[in-house]
Amino acid sequence: MLKFLSIMKLIFILFIILINYRVYSDSSILIPPLPIYLGARPLGMGDAFVAVADDENAIFHNPAGIGSNNLKSKSILKSASFPNISFSSNSFTSDLLVNYFNSYEYPSSIINKAVTNRDSSNIVFTRLSLFPNVVIGRLQLGVLVDSYVNGYTTILNSTQTSAYSTSITPLTYDRTFTLISRDQYGPVIGFSYPFSRRIILGLGSRFMQRSTKMNTIEANQYGAIDASNKASDKNVNFTYGFAFDTGIILPIQDSINTKIAFSFLDVGDTTYKAASSTSNNEVEKMNIKGGLSISPEISKNVGTIFSIEEERINDPRVDDRNKLRAGCEFSFGEKTGANAPFSARLGYGMQTFSAGMSIYILFANLEIATYGESVPINNGYVIDRRYITKLTVDLLN
Repeated sequence: MLKFLSIMKLIFILFIILINYRVYSDSSILIPPLPIYLGARPLGMGDAFVAVADDENAIFHNPAGIGSNNLKSKSILKSASFPNISFSSNSFTSDLLVNYFNSYEYPSSIINKAVTNRDSSNIVFTRLSLFPNVVIGRLQLGVLVDSYVNGYTTILNSTQTSAYSTSITPLTYDRTFTLISRDQYGPVIGFSYPFSRRIILGLGSRFMQRSTKMNTIEANQYGAIDASNKASDKNVNFTYGFAFDTGIILPIQDSINTKIAFSFLDVGDTTYKAASSTSNNEVEKMNIKGGLSISPEISKNVGTIFSIEEERINDPRVDDRNKLRAGCEFSFGEKTGANAPFSARLGYGMQTFSAGMSIYILFANLEIATYGESVPINNGYVIDRRYITKLTVDLLN
């Protein structure tokens, strides 16, 4: 009992320190709240995953869950997932990619066409990720390669003279395209440690090399102004740095397998340092999550998970209604949960519903999900319907 109270006291002190810790300067760029990685399984459950955290996604949601999959396996190597590739987009962008994609000019090639559409609710969005990784005991090692593009068009009240206009070539614009893109890559490592049957702590870390664009592109009814589009391509902020995450899971040991969990992602706010004289530091605000899950047993071949959480508890930039997440999963087969031959999911997050499924085909696991994302635009927010597909080859399952 004394050991338990000492651990809880330490966790409480750490919690207070994390909330009040700040290291960045006024010249730093504050990055919008973006998840470090998109997982199809969590998204199908509304991204309510902090108290589930029982597969390779644990390192990005709650490192205390690392190694909790395949606990009954006698092998120390719990999982080995390659290439673990995922792609996410929406219908509007998918149509642009089919008709106007140019690998040498991406995303400029589709932005040029996107701005001709006057509907600001049509969001440009793509995200491609690779995360090959292995789990050895309660240690997870991997490499993350991730490319994110997001943007929308704003129609102005009046026509403006372009900053790139000349007496020889007069240019005007009546709309702008707001672009946020980020490419990042680097190693990821994390581990969990069960202090007892009722307390599991975890720690994760990553070293990321990043290139970020946060630009406004001038445009008119003919498309993006070429000079503005090229200037955006060159206006890139290069950074690098370490990020740390920590988490705790408290299994209740009852008949419905209740778990209470908290995680602190980007502990103390992560500062990525400028990699060149023309770049600025970037700051990722800490994301505090808290949640609960239950896994009542229905039968030997049917598994269930119900989960609820609140994310970005400490971030005032996020609407309180967008912080609540909830989801459930039904899995079927000799194995249930993350290793089930077939799983179906439903969820709620970002004030809209999500759904997903996964199926093992031979040695490959295919996951698909649809989810909504609340995207800030010029006059408020719009819920953007998105889709994600993920392919994993698990060499051990």
